[in-house]
Amino acid sequence: MPVFDSASGPQKLTRAELYEKAWSEPMATLGPKLGLSDTGLRKICDKYHLPTPPRGYWDKVAVGQRIKRPPLPKLPASMRGSEETVIVFHQPPRPAPKELVAQQAEDDYPAGVRRRFEADPENRIVVPAILEQPHALVASSVLLLRKAKVDEDLRLRTRGLKCVALKVSLSAVDRALRLYDALFKALEARGHRVTLVTNDNETSTVVHVDGEQVGIEIQEHVTRTEVPPLKPQTGWYSKKYVWEATGRLTFVLTESYLSVRGKWSDGARQNLDEMLNDIVFGLGDAADAIKSRREAFERAERERQAAEAKRREAEDRARRARGKARALHQEVRSLQQSLAVREYVAAMRSAADAANLPPEHELRAWLEWAEEYADRLDPTKDLRVPDDPDPHAEYRTAWNSPSPEPERSSWWQRPWYNR
Repeated sequence: MPVFDSASGPQKLTRAELYEKAWSEPMATLGPKLGLSDTGLRKICDKYHLPTPPRGYWDKVAVGQRIKRPPLPKLPASMRGSEETVIVFHQPPRPAPKELVAQQAEDDYPAGVRRRFEADPENRIVVPAILEQPHALVASSVLLLRKAKVDEDLRLRTRGLKCVALKVSLSAVDRALRLYDALFKALEARGHRVTLVTNDNETSTVVHVDGEQVGIEIQEHVTRTEVPPLKPQTGWYSKKYVWEATGRLTFVLTESYLSVRGKWSDGARQNLDEMLNDIVFGLGDAADAIKSRREAFERAERERQAAEAKRREAEDRARRARGKARALHQEVRSLQQSLAVREYVAAMRSAADAANLPPEHELRAWLEWAEEYADRLDPTKDLRVPDDPDPHAEYRTAWNSPSPEPERSSWWQRPWYNR
């Protein structure tokens, strides 16, 4: 539903129609729909003797109170001609205030839908007075908790037991299980799922909400009082404490750092039994927060992997360039050596011819070998892209490079030759 009327041009309303509209929604929202401010609309209502809701009327309606509204009075005799039609505005309607647009957007968001659903009195979660036909997880936990021992702080020791997550005393375990039973049934009725997850001999209670897992636990607040020693103690001595169970329960989300509400406790005005709808709504908020955090982590991981791939690609390009440079330098050296050998062979043959050395002389054989060697060195004889002559040079350099000497700031820490 739009937050303002999309009609344009003058709009005509009878006094009865304007009276019904004035008592159907607040002036702050009705005014922008009619192209007026709430003050301007109220002035028009006063002009045509229309009663308007008093201050605080809509707050009372919101909590379910029924308030009788005054009847529509007749106009004075001088204004009887305006009884049928009232011209409210002659300009296109103005947009609603930004806060109203933001509020409607929030109400249309899934969280707003959940909030309205949980606020509906028909969907109120009721905790049973007696645990009858309990949820399967609660029923199995009842059997296992009979074997549980009591710790020093009076709370049941549930480590090693595959039961619902509890940190309560024996006197509060019945109420905690009834809270769990009502909550589990309500969650499953809303399409969610509750499971027990065991890890390192520790069992956690997990609620699956919109594909996310939210850990939950019920805890009891216990007080600790130090017992003074019977006589003054000297030196170290072991302190003794007295623990007392208060019966005040707290529902906790075990997932931390979510920036949403994660704890609901018994208070002076409201106990935990009346907060189960708020808890269900909070589980939805926690699932949204977990999803947002996971997506942020995944996005950061993708960015990190992309940056790492880019860095490795740059390193590979630099490494290949260095390998090509080594191959090029090797080819240049081979060409220079080949030219030098050919120059040597030419000079020696000229000297041998000048000395009239016979063909069978051993120098002639030596020069033929040298000329073949120059052909092997000559890169122009084999037209191909050369390979890196030392592909492991960089790894060998990294292995053999000495570690940098640690920085020494103090004069006496420096070696004697650097003082």
